[in-house]
Order: sequence, then structure tokens, then C-alpha cells
Amino acid sequence: METVLKVSDIGKRFKNGRGINEVNFSIKEGNVFGLIGPNGAGKTTLLKAITGLLKPDSGKIMIFGRDLEEDFKSAIRDVGANIGSGSIYSHMTAWQNLKMIIRFYPEMPLSRIDEVLHSVGLSQYKHEKASSYSMGMLQRLGLAAALLPNPKLIVLDEPANGLDIDGMIIFRNVVQELSETGVTFLISSHLTAELDKFCTHFGILIDGELQCIIEKDLIPAGKSIEDLYVEKIGGVRIAGIC
Repeated sequence: METVLKVSDIGKRFKNGRGINEVNFSIKEGNVFGLIGPNGAGKTTLLKAITGLLKPDSGKIMIFGRDLEEDFKSAIRDVGANIGSGSIYSHMTAWQNLKMIIRFYPEMPLSRIDEVLHSVGLSQYKHEKASSYSMGMLQRLGLAAALLPNPKLIVLDEPANGLDIDGMIIFRNVVQELSETGVTFLISSHLTAELDKFCTHFGILIDGELQCIIEKDLIPAGKSIEDLYVEKIGGVRIAGIC
């Protein structure tokens, strides 16, 4: 399988001392990589570096074999992302918000807007202003925005926050269906039990350090990723895993 994303020695430190330090990992085509860790661990910083929203102090990021810094436009072309809510305008409807985004993809027909709104269960609310949306509906709208350009790599920061049961099922189904077609995902979350349902790999990030990478198929019987995470941050080493 093709290596979709390769992160090499990425570091970024802020004045308050937080950030990430020499992070290394790669993701293959069709994998669903769950990035887990406590608040302040550096998950959002890492995702922002990968999507070009901030410049790392050191290291290299390759997306589909293209250097993000040297060939940003080509590297980011097949990437969809939802990091924070900065791309959603509350005074506009869901449909209008996505129309604003689709302008950057002139080859994409307007019918694509209705397709992604349907896939996240927002069709009936597409003409309502985002200001009237619940947190979970805003999360689904953010997911729709990430899906809009038919990306091959999708990067999502805490996408399950605020989702109700129906929203969680929709989100899970979208990830599973697309990954089966070869779309690759990088998802940060603290909801380990939910990620355990569909991720193929996990990375545990603590205090800016990527402590270990875990392949789902290698997790011992009777263990969950939450068990391994708790044992990891508690200082217990899992033989053959971390």
C-alpha cells in the first residue's frame, strides 16, 4: 500500500513550553489512524502542522510523496480537513457555507454540496443558519466540509465532540465506508472507546512526545485501546505493543 502521509522529526514549541517534539510516524493508504492523548498533549498542534495551518520549527512532512513545505499546493491538493470551527460562518446556512468552500474547487459541481450534506445527515437542515445548529450539528457540517473535495486523506480534530448517538453512528459509517474505498484518515480524539470501533492504528501522544504506535490487530485479546492508553500513561509497559 502507498504511504499517504509521512511525518519525520516534526517539532514545534511555543513560548509557554507546550508543543510537539521530534514526532515520527507514517500512514498507509486506507488506514484509519487514531491520535489519542490528554488535553494539551499537542494533538491539534500536530494536525495543524500536517495541514499547513502552522509552520513547524523542524522536520519534514510528506503527503503522497510531496514535500508540504516545498510543494504545498500539490501536497495539500487531495487533503480534506476539519480543525476547529474557523471555516464555518454562523450567519450563513449550511449550504451557503459549503458553497463558499467549493469555490476553491472549480472542477467540483454544486451538486456535490447536497451529496455531502446527505452523507452527514444534514439535508433537511441545509437552509438553516449555522448559528441555530447544536454543537453536534456543527461537527457534522465540519465533516461535510472536509468531505467536499473528494479527498484521499482526511484529517479531523476531535470530530466526535458533541455528537449524539445518531451523529456518532453517521460519523462512524462515513469513516468506515470511505476507508474501504482507499481513503485514509488521521483522527485526533480523547474518545478512545469510539475510535476502537473503526481505527486500524493508534498513536499515543503525551506531553508532545509520540509514545508509541499500536496496530489494532496486534492488541491482545481482552484488551482495548483504552486499556493500553491507561496502562501507558500509568507507566506500565505492554510487552510487544508499547
